[in-house]
Amino acid sequence: MPTAGTTLIAAVRAHLLRQVASWAILFRRTGFALACYERALRDDPNDTATLAQRAYLLAQSVSAADQQRAVAEFERLVALKPADADSWFNLGFLYQQQGGHVEAIRAFERAVALRDGLDRAWYGLALSRIATGDDASAIEALKKNVALQPMSPFGFMELARAQFRSQQPEACEKTMRRLKAFDPRNAAVLEDETGIRIGIERWWRN
Repeated sequence: MPTAGTTLIAAVRAHLLRQVASWAILFRRTGFALACYERALRDDPNDTATLAQRAYLLAQSVSAADQQRAVAEFERLVALKPADADSWFNLGFLYQQQGGHVEAIRAFERAVALRDGLDRAWYGLALSRIATGDDASAIEALKKNVALQPMSPFGFMELARAQFRSQQPEACEKTMRRLKAFDPRNAAVLEDETGIRIGIERWWRN
């Protein structure tokens, strides 16, 4: 059984190995960084700080095998730390990237339940709901996203599209006008997509 002293030594060693791994990543020595994480996890396989960094690094890889490993790592992380909103978000994002939208929805819903202000999780949740044909629920998620990110065009664009598909032209036009106030170029893209034209004078009055 490890003593308090050996546990402390292992924790310090793991911290140093994570620091070395961070430097290795800066110099694109991914293999060396992964080896550092592996070494740290030999002392404590349930070291969530190291698991999180390794999972995130694997998630950046273009390798399908590494992506699957990243999913497994984040699944393990949320099992060890079920209140970790960031890990739930990362897991949802990976599910989404691999086409697992039902699983992604569950993960994103867990993330926003834990941290309501996690704007990117609301956006990811909306995209997966759209992918499963649930525009009504996607609209609610996108409203949360744009409230949290009022100067990001992506949420507004997807909100307007979902409203248009849901036959809500007035709501769609209102969203487009809000977008045009700070991003007229993307508002013009939506005008072409929807056929809804926002005249400058009308936008200015509103």
